[in-house]
This record gives sequence, C-alpha cells and structure tokens, in this order.
Amino acid sequence: MALCGLAFALAFALVPGLVQAAPSSDAATPAAPSRHWRLCLATVPIPPYLTLDEKQPGVGERLLMDAAKQAGLNLAFEVFPAKRCRLRMVQGQADALLLAPTEGNLLEYQFPMRGAAVDTSRRIASAQLVWVKRQDSPLEWDGYRLQGVQRATLKVGTRTSVRIASESLKTMGLKVDDTAFDAAQLLRKLAAGRVDAAVILREEALALAPELARQNLLIVPQPLLSSDFYLAIRPGLTAARQAQAEAWWDAIGKLRDRPEYRPY
Repeated sequence: MALCGLAFALAFALVPGLVQAAPSSDAATPAAPSRHWRLCLATVPIPPYLTLDEKQPGVGERLLMDAAKQAGLNLAFEVFPAKRCRLRMVQGQADALLLAPTEGNLLEYQFPMRGAAVDTSRRIASAQLVWVKRQDSPLEWDGYRLQGVQRATLKVGTRTSVRIASESLKTMGLKVDDTAFDAAQLLRKLAAGRVDAAVILREEALALAPELARQNLLIVPQPLLSSDFYLAIRPGLTAARQAQAEAWWDAIGKLRDRPEYRPY
C-alpha cells in the first residue's frame, strides 16, 4: 500500500507588499504507517493447511488472508526455502512467518502473548508430529519412552524447516538428520536406511499414505508430540505496526474455529 504523500500549500497575501510565509515542512502531518504485510512461507506445502496455490489456498492460508482483511491489512504471500525466509526476516525483507513456539523461535520472534505465556487462543492451528518407521523396525513409542531400539545409535530424520521436530529430538538426546527438503525425500531416506526413523507432521504422512505403503513404511500410532502453530513476527516494530499485528492475531483467534477454517 503506497504511503500517503505530503501536500505542501503556499499561500500568498493579496495585500500589496505583504507575502504570507509558507507553512514549515517540519509541521507537516507524518505519513501513515504501512498496512502492507509480507508473510514468508516455506516452499513445501502442508495440506490441508498450506497448499502454496493461490487458486486453491489451504485452510491456514484462507484464515490468514481473511483475518488480515478483517484487521484492515494488505497481505502478500511469498514463498522461499525455510532458511531463506528466516534470513529475509533478519534483513527486514519479510514481516512474518508461521512457526511453533520453540525455545529458539521464542528468542528470535514475537508471538501473540497473554502475560508471560503464548496466547493459545490466537493460534493458527494445532498439529501432531508422528514417528514413521520401516515395517521391520522394532521401534516402539508409548508417548513417553522409546523402546526396542538403541538410543545411542538411533538416527532420526526430519524436514529441514520443522524446527520443533529437530529441537524436541535433540532434547531427547537423539541424533538428528534435518537435511531433507520435503517429506517425500525424508521417506526415501528412511526406506533406504539412511535414517532409522522419521518424524513428520501427521497431515504430511496421511497425504503420502500410498508412498508409505509402497516403501513398506508405517506410522507409529502414538504421536511424538502435539503443537500449536502461530503467526510469528519480527521484533522491534513501531507502536503502530505492533498494534496492526495485535489486531491480526485477534482476528485469527476469532475466525479460526469456524467450519470453513477447520482442516477436516
């Protein structure tokens, strides 16, 4: 949205010999803050939330667009690899990302808060991370402990952009390979034995169910964890831009539970 231009008027008195001074530019009304927001999405679609298709947006993309409109904002999506999105945030070339509130993310970005805690009422969606293993793997997970495998030698694969997966696995003391570009590549690595197990979003696993069956892979019934995902913004905004972000977060919270924004 173009910033409002500044208009300067010069007034001259008609009385002979008298010229009225022009108003000082220092007293001009300051330009209104931009209401344009650039949201950077990673290059991997996560149906049904994110399709990266403007003609058939996912439920998450529709929620973000409609909430922005309700808050009086102009939203532009841009798509880059996850690491590039983070770099664009640092360089001020993007304004927002979609992230889980991991320890690292909370240090780097702003999330909707209520007091000292992240405000779950203003989340975009909740999702589960699940284990995927080869059919002949003895790996078991009861929701708390790994069984049937040697933790010291277990290597778990994740997608490069799913920080909550890699951080959670490292906290468990496991070796992590987070170099896979997308879920399909990660499953190929698992089938080839380059990792011992994989952790991906349940929606990704379900979307790739035929591929799992073809490669003799199984989803472990108990999820590794459930997490909320949020609109995260750059720190250090002006008061006016911060107010816009709060309005956007508020609109997300009000719209999210409507049927048209539910994944199923």
